[in-house]
Amino acid sequence: MDATTMADAILAALGGAGNVRGVTHCATRVRVDPAESARVDVPALARIPGVLAAQVVGDRVQIVVGPGRVEAVSAAVRHGAGSTTAPAHRGRLSARTIGVLVDVFTPLLPAFVAGGLLTALHNVLAGPGVFGDTAVVDTLTWLRGPVALVGLVGAAVFALLPVLLGFSAAGRFGGSPYLGAAMGAALVAAPGLAADSALPAIHLTPETGWVIAGVDVLAIDYQGTVVPIIAICFVLARLERFFARRTSGSARLLLVPLLTLLTTGLLAFLVLGPALRFLGDAAAQGMEWLYTGAGVLGGALVGAVYSPLVVTGLHQGLIAIELGLLSTGGSFIFPIAAAANGAQAAASLAVWLCARRGTRLRALAATATAPAALGIAEPAMFGVTLRLRVPFLIAVGATAVSAALLAAWRVEAVTLGAAGLLGFASIAPGSVGPFLVCLAVSMLLSFGGTLAWARWRRRRGRPIDGEDPRRSGDETAILSPVAGRRVAVESLADRAFAASALGPTAAVAPESGLITAPVAGTVSAVAATAHAYGITTDGGTEVLVHIGIDTVRLNGDGFRPLVRAGDRVAAGDPLARADLDAIVAAELDPVVLTIVTEAGARTFAPIDGETRVVAGTPVLRPIGSPENM
Repeated sequence: MDATTMADAILAALGGAGNVRGVTHCATRVRVDPAESARVDVPALARIPGVLAAQVVGDRVQIVVGPGRVEAVSAAVRHGAGSTTAPAHRGRLSARTIGVLVDVFTPLLPAFVAGGLLTALHNVLAGPGVFGDTAVVDTLTWLRGPVALVGLVGAAVFALLPVLLGFSAAGRFGGSPYLGAAMGAALVAAPGLAADSALPAIHLTPETGWVIAGVDVLAIDYQGTVVPIIAICFVLARLERFFARRTSGSARLLLVPLLTLLTTGLLAFLVLGPALRFLGDAAAQGMEWLYTGAGVLGGALVGAVYSPLVVTGLHQGLIAIELGLLSTGGSFIFPIAAAANGAQAAASLAVWLCARRGTRLRALAATATAPAALGIAEPAMFGVTLRLRVPFLIAVGATAVSAALLAAWRVEAVTLGAAGLLGFASIAPGSVGPFLVCLAVSMLLSFGGTLAWARWRRRRGRPIDGEDPRRSGDETAILSPVAGRRVAVESLADRAFAASALGPTAAVAPESGLITAPVAGTVSAVAATAHAYGITTDGGTEVLVHIGIDTVRLNGDGFRPLVRAGDRVAAGDPLARADLDAIVAAELDPVVLTIVTEAGARTFAPIDGETRVVAGTPVLRPIGSPENM
């Protein structure tokens, strides 16, 4: 059940939208202030699919839905009731932006890896200069058909990238993935569908044209772009929810997708797409101006911005400039792209060497390194370096140094090819040696810098894969985030927590206010009132640390967060400091709860042990783990 449908059912059980005076939420539950408590049907609330528990505490209704969807459900209830609340803490803009990109691209990594390797194989077999002056397919002509098919399958992943991104991004923003894919398909298919031979019914003559409101719709190429479709899906998801809230029954099924696609399509082709494509073209022209007008410094600056442009997809604006440069003698863009891809490959290789065996990060690095070395860097960027941030920045710096040398030696390509280790086949004959030197500089700096950073992290007890000598929460026990005395979960005053409605739970009465991470992973959520913290391990296990019962009432007083959403933490790293005296003075229970809210296919259970625990003592373990045998 989606958030909007849940909200409709919740409002009905609350006695209607008019019975709701205010809506807030904490890390796990929607909190509603009803105008008349007698009109609230608590059993009906508890029966709603997606509601884990419902209870009335004082004059407030608490609806437990879990940390994964509490914000969406709370917002939907708030909109349905017409009430307002304070915005939740969202973390730093940079962390949120990177988080969105990683979330959108991570499901697509298998397609990127396969497409990258197939494209690289095609380039090796079909490109002249790799194994001599003649391409392999020209020597072995019977290979032309199979190699062309390999190239088609590989290139389709990137040429039709907006379709894949539309599916992934729309789901990430809470919209229909299929509507997102439809918008991506519209972006890349518009020129072909409008051609006479493809779909004559929508063909327009040059006199009537495809110029709408001053925008030449078919003149903008969206193949391989990233930012336009992500921005479009952000708008699509909100429009879909907007129309869903204003329709019901069979009309919702018919009208919501129709109005969503129609409205989003107009905005996409007339506003968002052209504006963002213009930004890409402007960035490309700015890079050309820098490189040609600022010498070595310009080369360094272009090298520094190339990989960030690839992350956003704005590097597609370089294609037209590169083709123009090739037609007039040579292109500086290709050798810089090769240096950037080589740097990403080297950083990914260093991560592979430093990550521990069996971790997801090591597996991603292993599969992403080869495509990056052969010219397809997206798997390495989105699966490895950008996720860890520092390796990405190291690779950017290495590319900048290499690009400065490329500019100093005036290295240029005379044809297109694989922008990676095999890129020498596309370089002007007299510049192949300098090109290989610059490529080696880029890769060595990136590899050495990432290796040094990873080892420095390990010496500090914070290895890059999130594991430490106390072992990762992905495979073994989840640790106590605080020192204190074990508390029987079923004895807790809060019925939802006592019933472990959110998932397997461990409770400790704390002796100190220092709260540490129970597992290694990424901080996925920090409550606006700083009393709850969500951590997602690299294996996908989601763990919630909840400080006190009903402490959301303190509005953050007595809590000091030490991390932000998007931060990487190792088990035992500080998460927050809590003023236990302030919590007790407010007549609230300061018990610290550790809850596995999402365990995938595994099941966790409490670990029995001594009454007193220290921070780092195992309190929950997956059933079937070695400790159980």
